[in-house]
Amino acid sequence: MMNTILAFLLALTVVIFVHEYGHYRAALWFKVRVLRFSIGFGKPLLRWTRLQPGLNLPTEFTVCALPLGGFIKMLDERDQEVTPSETQNAFNRQSLWARSCIVAAGPLANLLFTLFLYALVQWVGTQQAAAIIATPATGSIAESAGLRSGDLVRKFSIQADEWQAVQSMEHLKWLIDMAVHERNNFELEVTSPPRDAPRATAILVADVKDDTTVSGMARLGMTGAYSKPYIVKVLKEGPAAKAGLSEGDLVLKIDGRMVNDAQHVIQLIRSASAVQVWEIQRADGKTLMLSMLPDVREVDGRRISKIDAVLGRDAEMVWVQHGFVGGMNIAFNTLLLQSKMTFIAVGKLITTNSGWQQLSGPLTMAEYAGKTAEQGWRSFVQFVALISLSVGLLNLLPIPMLDGGHLMYYLWESVTGSAPSQEWLERLQVMGISMVALMMFAALFNDVLRWLT
Repeated sequence: MMNTILAFLLALTVVIFVHEYGHYRAALWFKVRVLRFSIGFGKPLLRWTRLQPGLNLPTEFTVCALPLGGFIKMLDERDQEVTPSETQNAFNRQSLWARSCIVAAGPLANLLFTLFLYALVQWVGTQQAAAIIATPATGSIAESAGLRSGDLVRKFSIQADEWQAVQSMEHLKWLIDMAVHERNNFELEVTSPPRDAPRATAILVADVKDDTTVSGMARLGMTGAYSKPYIVKVLKEGPAAKAGLSEGDLVLKIDGRMVNDAQHVIQLIRSASAVQVWEIQRADGKTLMLSMLPDVREVDGRRISKIDAVLGRDAEMVWVQHGFVGGMNIAFNTLLLQSKMTFIAVGKLITTNSGWQQLSGPLTMAEYAGKTAEQGWRSFVQFVALISLSVGLLNLLPIPMLDGGHLMYYLWESVTGSAPSQEWLERLQVMGISMVALMMFAALFNDVLRWLT
């Protein structure tokens, strides 16, 4: 629990700092006086003062008790009295262009930071699962296309004469996500065990469901990387423990059916409607027959059979590393894809009755922060990148109180030649606060509901 909290606070603090630092650097560029730079709200836990470069006037820096945001306070005649000698350094006295740049710099800093983090994981390199696929979902597009457990995906092509090598399962997932999102049919060059002659498999994406909550691979029925059907962990008091399964057991058959891989075992568990007979091999080589009835539980509105065990090990790994240009290209395309998916999700939030159910709040973020931190630095960095991207994009929405709302005011000013009246600004501010509060309440409500279920 403590590691989860620390990972969450670290991720949030870094993302908030990057956002506010973007505003801060733009203010310095235009010689606008910054009175305070704050990470978090409420009572200051840390406080220090530094002279602002270029102006030699003090700026207060604080880290506050509630780390769910931050702000920079600039000199502004609308908020306080300003001496004649400092008027030229007040925010409200700056040109429309300068004010727009300062406001936009926060979200832009988040987007650039996201791009850097996505590129960083490509430049450094890491061990990744080989592009050997697990058993496709029954009745899926992948199964219909002839893909099977153990197939090694060697190449990918949207146009038959332009093939590119597939480096890992993660690389394959990224290529497929791009193709599915753009509704492009594609081909895979695969070899089946024991690595026979390569064959081309055509994947048609026209009938793929438009669901941004799952990956393109999942929508095609490709369930992930191949791993052997070993029992890795057994939870206490669950169906697996009660049936006598132990860590290290190798699943051979379920109800007399040979098991292909760990994902195949999961599929057979999901389809269970009665007691199953499992044939397993113990670490000492002994073979046993066990009877087990999976528990049926409701998860995210669906009834799913579970046995409370972790399956799968010995996935084949490969080393993947990209150069500067290749890593930046993957990072940029990932940024574009994630941005499109974010805006689609925002659109569904407005246009569908169930869109608000996709909102996640601090509890879900903390949970994912802890999980990704446990998986290693690479997963955690990618999680931070996704949070930074979300903060950058959501702050660009034309909602009063957010950066996008201020940019909306400046757009109005550029078109009409005058800023919105104070009366309208107050009305819009109330509207913005209400909208943000409603989204925060919905996100927290979803968090609590997920936790309870």
